[in-house]
Amino acid sequence: MNLFHRAIVFPFTVVILLFLTLCLPRIASPQTTDVQAAYEQAVELLRNGKNAEAMALVEAVIDAGARDPSLYNLKGLAASALGRNQEAEESFRTLIRLSPKSAMGYNNLGVLFSKLSRYQGAAAAFREAHAREPQDFTALLGLGTSLVALHQYGEAADCLQKAWQVRPGDFQTGYQWALALRESKQAAEAKKVLNRFSAPQDSELAGRYYSLAGVVAEDLNEAAAASEFYRRAYAISPNSYEIYLALVRTTLSAGSTLPQEELPSPPQRLSAEQNQALGLLFMSHGAHKQAIPRFEETLRQDPSNEAATLNLAKAYSNAGKASAAIDLIRRTLEGHPLAALYNMLAGLQEESGQYVEAVQSYQHAVELDPAKEQYYFDLGMEYLSHFTFGPAGEVFRVATQKFPNSSRQYLGLAFSHYAVREYAEAADAFTTALEIEPDSPAVFQAWKTVLSFLAPKDFEGLLPRLERLDAKYPQSAELAFCYGTALFRSELAQGQKGTLDRPQILLEKSVGLQPKFSESHLELGSLYAARKQDQKAVDEYLAAIRQDPNSDIAHYRLGQVYREMNRLDLATQELARYQELARLHEDELKRNRSTIKQFVLSQPAKAPGKSND
Repeated sequence: MNLFHRAIVFPFTVVILLFLTLCLPRIASPQTTDVQAAYEQAVELLRNGKNAEAMALVEAVIDAGARDPSLYNLKGLAASALGRNQEAEESFRTLIRLSPKSAMGYNNLGVLFSKLSRYQGAAAAFREAHAREPQDFTALLGLGTSLVALHQYGEAADCLQKAWQVRPGDFQTGYQWALALRESKQAAEAKKVLNRFSAPQDSELAGRYYSLAGVVAEDLNEAAAASEFYRRAYAISPNSYEIYLALVRTTLSAGSTLPQEELPSPPQRLSAEQNQALGLLFMSHGAHKQAIPRFEETLRQDPSNEAATLNLAKAYSNAGKASAAIDLIRRTLEGHPLAALYNMLAGLQEESGQYVEAVQSYQHAVELDPAKEQYYFDLGMEYLSHFTFGPAGEVFRVATQKFPNSSRQYLGLAFSHYAVREYAEAADAFTTALEIEPDSPAVFQAWKTVLSFLAPKDFEGLLPRLERLDAKYPQSAELAFCYGTALFRSELAQGQKGTLDRPQILLEKSVGLQPKFSESHLELGSLYAARKQDQKAVDEYLAAIRQDPNSDIAHYRLGQVYREMNRLDLATQELARYQELARLHEDELKRNRSTIKQFVLSQPAKAPGKSND
């Protein structure tokens, strides 16, 4: 529930209940004509806000010996209005003693306790009033409203529904009833109640109605309707930050159905924190242009706010103002050399084609905050993405020592080795990443890349580790594939001495656990082909192609098996498809490598005799 709703549960209830109570008939007739006249005069004084005069008049009549309960009722109301709460409570309790069967004393005592936020006492008093007069509107409304304040929403809704039946159309009752239903997670029912009445003429009450209607609509995921309600509430309360925040949130959530440009201006004199929160809200919905002035204002109020600088730079960049983002960060770095700013600057420089500057900025980030894993990863990836594999490997080597539980650092190290054909070292790093994060699809996909490049001896150190992983996660199709594939290739390399029974069990297990696993079908097909079980091999290769029609190796191997089976037409067809796919893959690889030249040529040459340190 938004704060501006929680804050309005009770205050205006007190006013209404006091007014209703004043309008109730007297419990007993005053004893004399003078007392009658004094009573009526005191009531008029209270209605006109002359509480001290009313109090003095009633006290004088009581001191003169009058004991009518109505006088104690007036005394309690006057004392409450004057803030003399103890006297008010004593007067209402006297009223209850004088007229214990009436609801009036309990009602007014409940109102007093409500004003003092003593909601437990208020609820108890209103219960007593309700017990004496079950259809008393004030008792039902007061009890329901007290229970709302006590978060006892189910019982509150029941009381307020009864109050509505006594006085249909009453705004206060309907509002509190809808509020109780909404807080008890019955937003649809709350909406039905709100639809039974309209916003009143009183602007304050109308604002509260529209605010609650907005919250209910938001609960029901009716963002456009919620936005319209909040817009009306904000027109009434243009200084409410909470309502404006809700208006922005729902307008953005409504997406293309509402134009963001038509949002009204935010309240005046927002704090730096409020401006920043608004900026973040705009950013989270991709409204970068609208976020920029909010972050700019945050920085105007708090120039040293690092988060605001970072977010403003992001907003500039995402709004197509990369140069403004770079200028902002550079100006900030002149007086505040912060790692996060250097890291962001590096990303912007990379996007702008300033590759050498990007590396330098990433290096500054690492130097300023060597405990931040992200900065090492970003620096390593900058080198790796531009095929500068030696520096990339060194960054990731250091990072794996500093952050031994980061699987992505080991992936970076593995790809650095892989790129320079250090396949055994790459396999070791890939397997470590798999051990750290065995259920990561990205780690598994990376691990597969090195399989075809390993020599038989390279599997010796990997097999025990993969066996342990498979044993630890017996329901993982991916780990069964990893161990089964490594074992298959290791055994196959031994020729006549190798045995394929265990890898076959593992690969069949992998396919069984995940029937749409194209890689397992492909590897199992190769195992069947090695055992001369050609039809089984064909079935597995076809299954692999069904899952991945662009697998060039699956088409190639299927063509080879068809050739062994003397099914030459099918073999020719599959091998032609293989050549077509292989050519496409080679073209893609060339495109990926085309970015290397500019980066490599931009690297400064090392002076002769200089070490690599």
